[in-house]
Amino acid sequence: MSDEIAADVRPTLAKATASRQSSWLDAMVPDLYRTWRERSIARQTSRTALQLYHEVEATQPEVRGVSRYREVVARHTGADEQRVRRIIAGAESSFAIWPVERPLKFRDVVQYLVVYECLEAAPRALGTRSRLTGIIEQEIPDHY
Repeated sequence: MSDEIAADVRPTLAKATASRQSSWLDAMVPDLYRTWRERSIARQTSRTALQLYHEVEATQPEVRGVSRYREVVARHTGADEQRVRRIIAGAESSFAIWPVERPLKFRDVVQYLVVYECLEAAPRALGTRSRLTGIIEQEIPDHY
């Protein structure tokens, strides 16, 4: 290849390579942002829910178990009673019935609430991209 032809080809190759990198990066940025946002929602929702749990525990010690979970969800979301019951029922059917039936835990409710909030933040999303259980487990001890 002559020097003249090589000089003409180099800028074209550089533009094509930059274009490929740019399109790859452009495709990755929304995914990275969505993953970051989901993880942020998981952390913040878990912390807020646990704080609310402690507030309900201190101010209404007679409210226990699922009733306490309902109160936490109501305070966190500002939802009406019917919507709160649907959230608790969703958590129960998602975590406490399948694959093995067991009592509902507060961590189950928070996990369901996190996914619920992530899907509200991205209405066209079909699910979450992140493994959020690890974050929730760090924030919500197992005995809750």
